[in-house]
Amino acid sequence: MLRHVLLHDKCLQKKVERLIDKIFGPAGILAQKMSSYEYRPEQGQMALAVNRAFAQERSLIVEAGTGTGKTLAYLIPAVLSGKKVIISTGTKTLQEQLYFRDIPFIQRKLGFLFKASFMKGRGNYLCRRRFRLFSRQPMLKALDEIAYYHYLKNWASRTKTGDRAELAELPEDLELWKEVGALSETCLGQGCEFFDRCFITRMRQEAAGSDVVIVNHHLFFADLAVRWKGYGEVLPRYEAVIFDEAHQLEEVATQYFGSAVSNFRCEELARDVRREVTALKLKNEFWHRISTLILESQEHFFALFRGGESRYRLKENHLKKNKDPALKLMEGLTSIMAHIGGMKEPAEGMRALSRRAEELERELQAILDLSEKRLVYWCEVRGRGVFLHASPIDVSPELQEQLYNQVKTIIFTSATVSAQGTFRFFKKRVGLVDTWEDVTEELMLDSSFDMQQQALLYLPPHLPDPNHQSFLQQAVEEIRQILEKTQGRAFLLFTSVKNMEEAYRLLKGQLPFTCFLQGERPKSALIQTFKEDVNSVLFATASFWEGVDIQGEALSCVIVDRLPFSWPNEPLMEARLERIASSGGSPFWDYQVPSAIILLKQGLGRLIRTRQDHGLLAVLDPRLLTRSYGKAFMKSLPPCPVVHDREAIERFFAPLIR
Repeated sequence: MLRHVLLHDKCLQKKVERLIDKIFGPAGILAQKMSSYEYRPEQGQMALAVNRAFAQERSLIVEAGTGTGKTLAYLIPAVLSGKKVIISTGTKTLQEQLYFRDIPFIQRKLGFLFKASFMKGRGNYLCRRRFRLFSRQPMLKALDEIAYYHYLKNWASRTKTGDRAELAELPEDLELWKEVGALSETCLGQGCEFFDRCFITRMRQEAAGSDVVIVNHHLFFADLAVRWKGYGEVLPRYEAVIFDEAHQLEEVATQYFGSAVSNFRCEELARDVRREVTALKLKNEFWHRISTLILESQEHFFALFRGGESRYRLKENHLKKNKDPALKLMEGLTSIMAHIGGMKEPAEGMRALSRRAEELERELQAILDLSEKRLVYWCEVRGRGVFLHASPIDVSPELQEQLYNQVKTIIFTSATVSAQGTFRFFKKRVGLVDTWEDVTEELMLDSSFDMQQQALLYLPPHLPDPNHQSFLQQAVEEIRQILEKTQGRAFLLFTSVKNMEEAYRLLKGQLPFTCFLQGERPKSALIQTFKEDVNSVLFATASFWEGVDIQGEALSCVIVDRLPFSWPNEPLMEARLERIASSGGSPFWDYQVPSAIILLKQGLGRLIRTRQDHGLLAVLDPRLLTRSYGKAFMKSLPPCPVVHDREAIERFFAPLIR
């Protein structure tokens, strides 16, 4: 197979285009190599557009509806380009599908010769140095951690990858892993005695020698932020990027172009000071006093942010009352830097502690100053953690400077990037405007599925406004009657945990089907049991709105309780809406409506995943029919028949239910 192509040679480009046609055609190579292959003209159109973007060194936005086969449509042109390509996904599920299914298929069945690698974030890997330090003085917080520690110790002695995914018995939220996982701020780099044997080093070496590197958005933007701050790099150098599930980019980029100071970071620093000092056999009295000062002052400081809302904007009055414990905390951080700076030849571990203290002190001071207008300062209380954030209101400048100015070919794709038939909202949010708009091609492809035959959209007109006190009670009764006709087999997607839990409480005893509630068990286990119990019903919110792929009759109905408008008083949202209003825009129409449309499309997109799937989409929010903005939503919903009575549901399912 053709592998390396001179992009400036038009003759060779024509050959590549003919090859792509030959691969994706009705009787093409894919049809010959895949027994279940179904010809989809949209897939070929996308592949040609991606190839053109590589050849012309331009960017491309593609909305490819479910069933288009977009992964092969961008993978094959990427491989043919001869460029070093990063493919970044929004979910681990898609990342694994690409690496373990799609790439081997291209290599074995199509005969493409290229090397691919799979990179995860540091936190997925064991740090040999941190594990040794912990093992010398293991501090276990609960009795059940003893068994996990022995399990972990046995695994650490024989693992070849250091990837915690090998530890099937380890709970996802196990505190013990935080003590031994690889973290950027604790990494000594080449100064570490385990550098050559480091799992991160090996992963990077493999990626450096690969043509295609599969990452997720969090790792991609962690790398971009590290480069931005001048701390080196995480990913190998690349020539092109493909973002799949690109609708998530703004939110992920916001996390990494900002900063966050938490009680956890302070506690970890104090704990690591004690470990390093013990390992180096230094005089302990001074270091014990400093680590105690940090622990006590941070506890007092962060405790003062508790007691109110779980997420709120930081104001001057919040910080004034915390001034004394903040100064004490800063004193401890400064003492670490000064003392290590005064050492004649500090060990690499001590140098790393000094760098961490300096960064923590700098970021904390910046948050206390509340001085940058481009940032929103806010507090988040999550379980035992208190996080003080400084987040960019608009990530466009950072993306333009750090990404678009550096990389000429960028592919943005998702099943949901448009709102009201345009990419205007997406482009504005990720900075693809002005100069970059001129070098960005757009392609909007319909789903390959026959939505007129495969799906039905039910909009009950008789329910009250979702803000009315009787809405939930009446919505629950509506859900019960819908599920009678679909025989369960449903996802119930809620916009709030409160409504989800209340609906579950009211319906569990009334439904003759197994009911699952998000949070009862890990997400993967919940999905698996839902698939196996064909008539079951899953009550969910948040993460279940996207990235969940359930094919077949187990999922034949998706019910959404209300339009997924973000809360306008949520700190980031509030700041973004204020920015739009101050520039003369309409916060509601320019941001809240298009972002809600994209999320609603994601939720409804859980239903039809193959050409054999059939099912019901139901939105219980009457504002789709009664408010002016309802038309904007309707324009963006799947092109399937719309009905307003439950008898139509019964007629639709009659031939489908055995």
